[in-house]
Order: sequence, then C-alpha cells, then structure tokens
Amino acid sequence: MIHFQLKKFDEITPVGQEPNLLLSWFWMTEGDLWLTFGEQTIYEYTKEAIQYFGDKATPYNDYYIVRFLVDFTALFEKISQSLPDYLYRLTENIALFKEDVQQWYDLHDTEENGISDFHFDQYDKLTTWRLERTFDSAHLVGGPHLSFFRHNEKIRIVWDIEHTLENGISLWTAKDGSIEMNYADFANGVKAFGEQFFKSMDKQIELALAKNWGDIQVDKILLAEEHEDRKSEFEQSLSFLSYETTSETDWPAIEELHKRMKNDLK
Repeated sequence: MIHFQLKKFDEITPVGQEPNLLLSWFWMTEGDLWLTFGEQTIYEYTKEAIQYFGDKATPYNDYYIVRFLVDFTALFEKISQSLPDYLYRLTENIALFKEDVQQWYDLHDTEENGISDFHFDQYDKLTTWRLERTFDSAHLVGGPHLSFFRHNEKIRIVWDIEHTLENGISLWTAKDGSIEMNYADFANGVKAFGEQFFKSMDKQIELALAKNWGDIQVDKILLAEEHEDRKSEFEQSLSFLSYETTSETDWPAIEELHKRMKNDLK
C-alpha cells in the first residue's frame, strides 16, 4: 500500500552551500515514495513528465519522506473516527459534494470584502469534516489530495490527482478515483510502512553516527535523539488507528446543514 526507497547512504545530499553544509534527520529521509491502491499508483509521474523534467532517475515522488509522514500522521485521530452513514455515502462521489458546497457558498456569500458570517456559521461547519481527513501534498507541483473516510469496519480512500502542466502534459499516471477496503487492512498497512521505514532509518542513522563528516555540520547527539523522538511520535500517532476514538463533532447539525444546502440548490 505505502512504498518507499531511501536514497543510498553515500548519495545523501547535505543542504546549504560550502563551507556551510549541514545534515540533519530530516534531510536523511530523502527518497522515493509511492502508494498503490488497486491498479492505481499515486505519486508516479507519467513518461512525458519524466522526459520534461529531464533528470529523474525513477518515476516516483522523490522528496523527503518525513514530509509525507508528518502530513499523514496528523490525520490519524480523525481517520479513526467513524463517519455517520449519510456522510460516508457522500464520499462515494466527493467531487459532487465539493461542487455543491461551492455553489452553495457562491449563492449565499454576499460579503464583498473579508469573510462573511455564512462562511463561519454554515459553510465551514459543513466542510470541516472532509478537510480534517485530507492532506494536499502542497510541497509538490500538482500534488495529489488524499482523503481517508472511515465508516465502522470500512474505509474509503479518495485521491484527487489529475494535473496538467502548462505545456499540456499530464503529470501523474493515476486518474482521480477511490477505493474501499477493510479498515483493519488499512491500519495494518500503515503499521507495516512505519516499521519498514524506521528500520531503514535505523541503518541510516547507524552509518551516520559512525562516519567522519569532515566539514559537513552533523550534530550526532541531536541526530540520535531526534531519531528516537520521531519513532515515538509515530507510534503514538499509530495508536489512534488501533481503536475508534470518540468524535466531538455535532453530526446531526452537519446533516441538517447538508439538507439545507440541497434545498437551497433545487
């Protein structure tokens, strides 16, 4: 489900300019990342995009994997909370829901300058549940939006990924879509990714602590401490996926807002 390949240790690139080069735990997570859901591969560039960029050695998202790790784990508490049935059914066509709420906003937002009361009192309340379960890969050009919606023992994963460059080239091989899977399989897949990632980072850190870095600034004590802290943070976040946490969201109020929106748009 979640795949990665860290950059070879001897190919890790310090940041900065000589003579002020430095390396930290963040920069040591450089590597390729890609996700597979069914027959779709997320974060895989098209052949045309690879040719356009010119210097890509692989077809996958090559960045610092910790960026994905932080963005993804930030959603775990919300992902663990089961959506009501009526909202989960909306996630079958989340694009339609987004279109509807935008039309509803355009219909009622009469504030020419600033944000209207409608935004806070109705629009924001109706859309927050979706945004709390979505991250946008904003560090990438045309970064995919990924959403995760749980309902009891099922989870629907939705990706909004289609992006065309200014020259007309499609950026990603995947098309917008979604998949439903068992929640337990999803949680186990995330756990397996974490175990593999930190096992690989164990080796990177071991090599980094043993190496003489010369003029490159590497705080080895801080490097070892941060590695353990990052492990602990992931394990704490992962624990949210082990059970269904209680949501404080007023679901009946959101259902009422959705009904009001549908009536307004008739």
